Amino acid sequence: MVIESPDPVALGAFWSAVLESSIDSGTDGVVIRFGQHREQLLYIIEGSGRHSRGHEPFMCVTAADATLDEEVDRLVKLGAVVIKRKWNVNRELNVGFALMADTEGNCFQVLSSNEEVQAAERMLESESW
Repeated sequence: MVIESPDPVALGAFWSAVLESSIDSGTDGVVIRFGQHREQLLYIIEGSGRHSRGHEPFMCVTAADATLDEEVDRLVKLGAVVIKRKWNVNRELNVGFALMADTEGNCFQVLSSNEEVQAAERMLESESW
């Protein structure tokens, strides 16, 4: 995926921290490899930056080793801004997403971790719910 930025290095530093990955030099900007086997690429090239798309996210990330709340808090400390949070079904299930913006206003979603989703499914299947 490719996004434009007036400062690819600064935005690349943010995204490499978000994705917990290294940042490499590219021809027109920077490259961040991410995913389980680093097979996915985020190219940040020099350009005018965000094109107005409202709050349409360009990427979804999943809280891997944390809860959704913990991951959102971590990303806020890196400079992201929370636009809104949405809980599926009920807040008690702890399953939902957060719509956020990076340091240049590009929107992205953070989804509940797989563990949170599985716990919610078990809760819904149990008679105690």
